[in-house]
Amino acid sequence: MLVELVDLAICEAWDRVRKRRPDLLVKGDEDAITDELKTELVALRKSDSPPGFNDELFGVPTRDSKVKSSSGESIDPTPDLTIYPARSRAEVSDDQHDALFFECKVIDSSRGLSLYDKNGIRRFTSGWYAGRMPHAGMVAYVLNGAHTAPMHSLTKYLSKTSRGQASTNGARIGCTSAPTQVMNSPGTMAADIAETVHERPTLAIGSYEIALRHLWLLH
Repeated sequence: MLVELVDLAICEAWDRVRKRRPDLLVKGDEDAITDELKTELVALRKSDSPPGFNDELFGVPTRDSKVKSSSGESIDPTPDLTIYPARSRAEVSDDQHDALFFECKVIDSSRGLSLYDKNGIRRFTSGWYAGRMPHAGMVAYVLNGAHTAPMHSLTKYLSKTSRGQASTNGARIGCTSAPTQVMNSPGTMAADIAETVHERPTLAIGSYEIALRHLWLLH
């Protein structure tokens, strides 16, 4: 499965970033970490590591590549990581939108789940990113111990009602059920992967439901 292969590759790239650039993790600069992660993914693709993550199946990973929003109102949405399949897939009519899109967020003492939601999850549920895809990914760089497992932390967060809101956090982003575990930890410094499914009834085109995989990378 392409998605699982990429999860494994991201974990391997993360191990390399941790060993080669620990200074980036100390600084907690999301863009710098993501750029280094992308660089490692490009190298891994060339070396067929993990097996199957290669140029036979995947294009070159990119950072901040622009893809038009689902509404067509903006040509400037920039998912943090984009990995296209090497070959076109018949089920997606427009090759520009046929990709694995990821949004990356730091989780630490000052950046928590509300930011992960507002500047991450909602970019997918609104159709700003991946408007024509039925799945996408959230990647967290967990740089402290407050949140280490998406299953536990997201279940609690999505069932909570935020101050001044009548509905739960999950209901506001169209979450149709509690998170489910879809994959055991794909690396030594990664949590078990959780998935949330969201309705997107306001989209004019494309998929009206999206499954988000939550891959949390541990420091």
